[in-house]
Amino acid sequence: MTLPRVGVTILAIMTEKLSRYRKLAQSLAEIGANHAKAIRSDRYRLMYHYFLRCSSLTSATILLVENGLLAAAYALQKSIVDSMLNGLYIGYVAKDSEINRLITLALKGRGTGYSGMERRARDIDAAFQKRRPFMMRAYSIVKRTQESLNEFGHGGLLSTALEAGTLPPEVGYKVLADGVLNLLFFLGNVCILENLDLAPLELLMREFDEVNKVADSQP
Repeated sequence: MTLPRVGVTILAIMTEKLSRYRKLAQSLAEIGANHAKAIRSDRYRLMYHYFLRCSSLTSATILLVENGLLAAAYALQKSIVDSMLNGLYIGYVAKDSEINRLITLALKGRGTGYSGMERRARDIDAAFQKRRPFMMRAYSIVKRTQESLNEFGHGGLLSTALEAGTLPPEVGYKVLADGVLNLLFFLGNVCILENLDLAPLELLMREFDEVNKVADSQP
């Protein structure tokens, strides 16, 4: 079976951006791994598993875009956003009783329910409001990706259009940027809440902004 591919024009334009987004994702994964060594609470270990999932899925979207499989890349976005939200929620917001209940269900092979992205994002924002948030609110990230999340959740026309023919390069840029943005947001808030050095992350944030400027300047 041959999977549908976007046109070669997009891939030619995106070669540099793909490389830079991949390096960003790899650097963020390394920072997250170093943080995991420094913080050893049970909550943090559980949260780190969500970061690993978020990181792995972001790397997968980069690979999918690189191979022209935009529909598959966009379909992973909900899982990336869910991983970011659930990780921060379990790490810093959920009560011990709720975490214990979810763990008990998971150990029994039971599902732990629909995340409710908007509600969970608002809960995170409310818990973080007394601290200096990193970059933006969690709810802003959900709203940024909501259009594509809803399209793939309900089989909208966009999910079909992504599989057909050559599309503007901006379509690929967005899915790449959104994945890396979730990693930046995840780690940025962990750094602030754990009083960790933000300098390495701020360097990557500047690189992220630069890549986005280059992407936006393309004809």
